Amino acid sequence: MPGPTPPTPAAIDVVTQVVYYLSLSIPLGIGLAISALAAPESQGGPVARQVRSLGVPAAIVVLTGVVLQVRAAAHLSAMTLAQLFVLTLAACGLVAMRWNQSRTLPLGVAAAAVVAAVIPEIPMKFTNLTRLVSSVLTAVHVLGAITWVGGLVVLAATGIAGRRNTIRDHEGVAADWARIWERFSLVATIAVGALVVSGSWLAWSHVGTLGQLLTTAYGRALAVKLVLVVLLLCAGAYNVRVLLPRIRAAQSDGDTRGLFRLAAQHFPAVVFAEALVAICVLTVVPFLRGSARAQAGSSAAVSFDLGTFGVGVVLIAAVAGAMWAGTRRPVKPLVPSTPAP
Repeated sequence: MPGPTPPTPAAIDVVTQVVYYLSLSIPLGIGLAISALAAPESQGGPVARQVRSLGVPAAIVVLTGVVLQVRAAAHLSAMTLAQLFVLTLAACGLVAMRWNQSRTLPLGVAAAAVVAAVIPEIPMKFTNLTRLVSSVLTAVHVLGAITWVGGLVVLAATGIAGRRNTIRDHEGVAADWARIWERFSLVATIAVGALVVSGSWLAWSHVGTLGQLLTTAYGRALAVKLVLVVLLLCAGAYNVRVLLPRIRAAQSDGDTRGLFRLAAQHFPAVVFAEALVAICVLTVVPFLRGSARAQAGSSAAVSFDLGTFGVGVVLIAAVAGAMWAGTRRPVKPLVPSTPAP
């Protein structure tokens, strides 16, 4: 007998959840961009300076998320208070980063975002192996999501804002953006791998059959989320297989104008569209309440055992192989030289 359908979340709940995930994603994206992706400002890196200018608006988003979480919580547990405290520290770091050019501070802000994301998934006590594995994989899933979404949102905002400014050093900006896209493609690949592995386990835990994916409220919300994620994956594949090779070709040919157009203008516009889709994914998350198995009246997923562990290892190996193959650069065939007459 089908179980009860969970109530549809109110608009304020959806806004609260979206702002919450953005309050985790944006500090992580800013910290990652300044400390690891862009060239240091001490070496004349122009993009890091542009990213740093997002510090104050990002702090407002984080503090808004903290306020909404306090208003939405019926009871503030110790774990929730700890998470809100860490997010407040991240907001303070974002404000200070606006005037402090150290790369250590952005790294600390990124670390604070990671800690804040993991805190809700820390089990208060050990119950069983299945619950522990579920908590770990949920934390991995959240970290992969906020890394991917944070990078997209921050880099898109920086690129779009930078297009409106008059930039004299086109060559330096283009080279910096080319480096950023190369490095972010690696980060995104790792994040996507983590999302696929953890998401597969979580989806199997909550959805038992293909029919439940289409006939339950949870399943339909998950189906919408999967479609949006597939769109993001297709866009990422286009970036890696089409745009990045064009950028490398422009660098090899010394085409400064073409490199600037691709890396500093066209690529950010594409990533901006991806960021909008990513925010749509966050909008769907509040609708993932309960479980499709429970809503369909079927039994729960089997407990974690060695057989399930073996399947998980195979899945991880398959995803790792696919990610590795997807980032390989095509090798140009050798053209035999024509002998001189």
